[in-house]
This record gives sequence, structure tokens and C-alpha cells, in this order.
Amino acid sequence: MIVVTNTSPLTNLAAIGQFELLHKLFGEVHRPEAVRQELAAGGKRWPGAAEVEEASWAHCHRVENRW
Repeated sequence: MIVVTNTSPLTNLAAIGQFELLHKLFGEVHRPEAVRQELAAGGKRWPGAAEVEEASWAHCHRVENRW
């Protein structure tokens, strides 16, 4: 199963210390580049920003087909 996530599950689970739950449930997750940008928006570091960048199982992808 391919799992694509937006920002909310990442930040909410990190805020309650359960970020690794995504890895335990799905093995790996994929997120669009916009999620990476949102986690660093305005110079603010959201909960989960560091965890997402360090997680080898949380893959970032540039969206190419936008039609």
C-alpha cells in the first residue's frame, strides 16, 4: 500500500510523541514537497519538522502532474 500524507498527521503525532506510529503502521510514507515547505514556513519549526527530515522512511516527492 502506498501512503501519502499531508502535514497534519506528521505534526499532530510528533506533538504527542507518537511520530513513529506512522512507521509502525505503514512502513513508509510519502509526502509532497509542499509539506516540507509548510513545515518550515515563516522560519517557524513545527512539531515533527526535524523528525520528518531525519526519517529515512518518510519520502519527499516533487509533484509533477498537476492537471
